[in-house]
This record gives sequence, structure tokens and C-alpha cells, in this order.
Amino acid sequence: MAFTAFKHKNYRYFFIGIIFSNIGTWTNRIAQDWLTLDLTGSAKSLGLIVAAQFFPGIIFAAYAGVIADRYNQKPILLWCNFAGILIATTTGILIFNNFLTFEILFFSSLLLGIVSAIDGPVRQSYYVILVGDQDLPNALGWNQVNLNCGRLIGPLLAGLLIEFFGLSPAFFLNAFTFFLLLVGLIAIRVENYFMLGSLDQRNRKVTFFDSIRFLKSNPKALIPIGLVSISAMVGQDMQITSALMAWKVFEVNATLFGLLGSIFASGAVLGSLLITRSKVVFDLKFLSRQSFYLTGVWFLIAIAPNYMTYAMTLFIAGYIVVWINFSTNIAIRLYVDPKYYGRVWGIYIAFYLSALAISGPMLGWISETFSTRGAILFGAIAMLFSSLTVRNRIKTVVT
Repeated sequence: MAFTAFKHKNYRYFFIGIIFSNIGTWTNRIAQDWLTLDLTGSAKSLGLIVAAQFFPGIIFAAYAGVIADRYNQKPILLWCNFAGILIATTTGILIFNNFLTFEILFFSSLLLGIVSAIDGPVRQSYYVILVGDQDLPNALGWNQVNLNCGRLIGPLLAGLLIEFFGLSPAFFLNAFTFFLLLVGLIAIRVENYFMLGSLDQRNRKVTFFDSIRFLKSNPKALIPIGLVSISAMVGQDMQITSALMAWKVFEVNATLFGLLGSIFASGAVLGSLLITRSKVVFDLKFLSRQSFYLTGVWFLIAIAPNYMTYAMTLFIAGYIVVWINFSTNIAIRLYVDPKYYGRVWGIYIAFYLSALAISGPMLGWISETFSTRGAILFGAIAMLFSSLTVRNRIKTVVT
């Protein structure tokens, strides 16, 4: 059934809160990127802001996974969202009063990055407690729908807010959506948890290195994590390259820039909806095929002659990316012992955010030194080599 996860009231509360929060997050990101270009006009500066946003994942995400396996996730998530409210509200006030500088924006991005790095592994490991192992794949599928609905609505909303009201409302909106998720978390009832005994009986001695050893001996989980991280490093979500294409190549306004993010997300939403009903076997061979498809689409994006064709190819990229990411989520569910969920999610998110942190300065430098199209082409070539490597590697893994 396509809606099995929604029979759990706790999951419904969480889902509603998360969808608002995802919209706020993407509204904030687009406004942040546009503000950076408005302040500096520099691709390198934009890369630094993106790096600040994701760099904390290198340090905090893996440890957050250990915390998720040791302690009750709900209080951690509550504190993360409270911190998000404070950071987004303060940034919005500084922008509104014309006190914001590039350095302050960098620091704000770094703080939100810390919150996201802690929140991510804890949130992902929370789903199994809300719905149980049987309904977890459906919950993960709807999580992709949720995430990409945020990516669909947030960028377009950001563009409209910037165009008609300025930049500060986008940050205030993000703060408000953190508050809505906070309300959803408060409504969740502990007595309806699955694995309830784990709250009092968790092993306080679990370590990060336990999960490293586990993954080294489990390539069916490690290979998807590695492939998705590489694709993130070379521009999977097109965040930087789309900003620069809109700003420098197509020279469009903030609304049309935001629309690019929404078009990418609309392809991802379509893919996510199909995933919830799909009977596809999400194995390593499927992941390898999808990565080759994405490589081809990136080559098309790199040579897109105008805004319209660029937008059309972004839609296709969004559709393929969500299947790749979901395959990795399912690999964790299928091949990882539940007692390692938090720590493996922590490693996955640490790798992913580290890749995004590297991606920002790297793609910014390539764009400024050569061209934005060159940065996209670089990503396509890197993804091609990664896909070929994975294809050869799975021959020794899949029997």
C-alpha cells in the first residue's frame, strides 16, 4: 500500500512538521545564495557560503549518529529546532536593519550547518521508532516526497519574496517553519513508539568506530553511500551551478532563479511519488544504471543553450537523483543492523555534507576560473568515472 506509514499518528505529526520545515530550509538557502551574490558578485564567495553550510557535517554528523543510537531522539530534535529558530530570526533581523555583512552571513550559515549536521542522523534514525521496521520503506519513500516538496515550493517562494518584499522575509519564514516542526515534535507521544524499550536499555558504550568496522565489512551498504557522496561533491543538487547560470549566463531575476530550483524539485517530487508505489528492486545494479542516466543528463545540462532547455534538463536530473538517493536509503535499511542505524546514518550524512562542503569552493573556483558550464561538465565527467568504478565493483559484490 502507498500510505501505510500514515496509519501511525506519530508519523503524521512528524511528516506535517517536516514538510513545513523543508519549505523554510529551501527558502532560506535560495535567499542566502542570492544575498551572497548581491553582496559580493563572486562565485568563490558563493562557494564559501555553501561550504560553511555543509562543513560542520564533517565534524558533527558522525558523532550525532552515535548520540542517536545512545539516547532518545525527540529531545535532541527539539533543541535543534529551537536553535534553528534563534539563528534564522537573528539573521532576518540583521538583514532587515541593513547590518548584515558577508562575514556575518558566513557565520550564520556555519551555525545552521551545525544544527543540520546534528539533526540529520537523529531525524533519519527516528523514523523506525515512529513506524516500525515493516513500514519503514514506505516512510522513507514519503520522506523523499516531503523533502522534494520543500525543494519545489521553497525556491519559488524565495524568489517571489525577494522580488516583492526583500530578503529578510525569507529568513523569518524559515524561523517560523522551525517553530511549526517544534509543535509537531511536541505532539508526538512516546507511548506510541516502536522499540519502546530501547529508550531505557540502549547501549551507552556504542562508538563511532563500531559502525566504521561494520561498513568496511558490508560493501552493499558502503558502495551506495560512496556513490551518492561523490555525486553530491560534483554538483548533484545543482545549487551553486544553477545560481551562477541564472546570475551570469542567463541574467534572469530572482523569481526565475528560484523557479529553477522548483523545476529540479518537481522532477524529484514525481520520482518520489512513483517510488511510494514502485515494486522496483533497489539493488546495486539498479543504482549503477541510474548513475549512468544522471551522467548523460548532466552532459545535456552543460550544453543547454538557453534558460528553457536548461530548466527542462533540470527536471529530468531531479527525477533521476531521487531514485539514486532512495536506493541508498533502502540499502541502509536492508543491509544495516538496526542497532547501527543512527551511526551509519551519521557516517552517510557526514560523507554527504563533507562532499557538499568541498563542492562549494571547488565548483565556485572552476566557474570563476573557467566557466559555469565547465563546472557542470566537470561534474558529468567525474560522475561517469564513478559510475564505471561502481559497475566494476559490484561484480565482486553481487552474486
